[in-house]
Amino acid sequence: MSSDFGYINARIRGMKAKLLQNEFYTQALADSDFRAFTGTVAQTPYMADLEEAQAREPGLGSIDRAVGENFRRTARSILDFSDGRPHDLLALFLLRYDLLNLKTLARAKHAGRGADSALQVVLPAGDLRPALIETLAAAPDLPAMAQTLAVTKHPLSRSFSAAVRRYASDGELYALELSLDRAYFKTLLETLDSLDASRELRRHVQRELDATNLSTALKLRGKVVQNDELYVPGGREIDRGTFDAIIADASKSALAPLSGGSFSEVANTDSLSEADAVIRRVLDQSAHRLALSDPLGPGIALDFLRRKEAEMARLRLLARGKYYQVPRSQLERELGHA
Repeated sequence: MSSDFGYINARIRGMKAKLLQNEFYTQALADSDFRAFTGTVAQTPYMADLEEAQAREPGLGSIDRAVGENFRRTARSILDFSDGRPHDLLALFLLRYDLLNLKTLARAKHAGRGADSALQVVLPAGDLRPALIETLAAAPDLPAMAQTLAVTKHPLSRSFSAAVRRYASDGELYALELSLDRAYFKTLLETLDSLDASRELRRHVQRELDATNLSTALKLRGKVVQNDELYVPGGREIDRGTFDAIIADASKSALAPLSGGSFSEVANTDSLSEADAVIRRVLDQSAHRLALSDPLGPGIALDFLRRKEAEMARLRLLARGKYYQVPRSQLERELGHA
């Protein structure tokens, strides 16, 4: 293991070289059906994972299992060759996937969906190992899920339990998710301070927090909102006044305060899906700039993880498109927003 980001980043650059290139996506879009698509995937670095997954589960599930395992192994391997402060920072980056997984599982419980549907879209790269995620998914309800998580002493377990107790009385899933966001960003910012993280890295995290608040405001536009805890403090560009103004006014004029900031392009979008795509692109660009600004810093890992996550999402989208025979033109459009 190493406490030197120079060595760590050299290893990550080698992993980055294995990311799928445009040629793969061109061929995948041209594949005639799901079987041809799996053949194309089998010619990539996902080959071993796909073979193992197909032996356990045929069909669409094999792709989900293969890309999930590849993502988990790749992301967790970064911790294996790091130590000290770099290791702690990298582990902190992976906490994001625990947050996403808990929210995914909570949505499934809220909607009354089975464990299988939730497990198809989890990102198993944080401290919540696959076996534990499967146990949480199999829990009969959210209180049982919270009880199981509490035993692990996970950083988000207490916040999750508190959010579930509140959910039991008001049934507000979105409030539960934002409670987790609030706990996640509080842990993130406090830990960055304790690790003496750079101003640039902290600024990127604040941009992620701003993105969370902007997404919330856009989803709630034109609605009467009485919950004061929907806003997550700690950002830099989306203050509480801007947040409330966007919710209160569904017209584009309410987005004027975004002008000149990181998320200015959001004001030019015509739908929530377009806005979400712009917000993701802003965060991707932010991570990329962080990587370029300090080749011996943690930004290289952060940028790589976002690229790997995007690759996983595209693979799952393509798999479903080929499995359900979605027209190529529609797949191309969806791929552009993934």
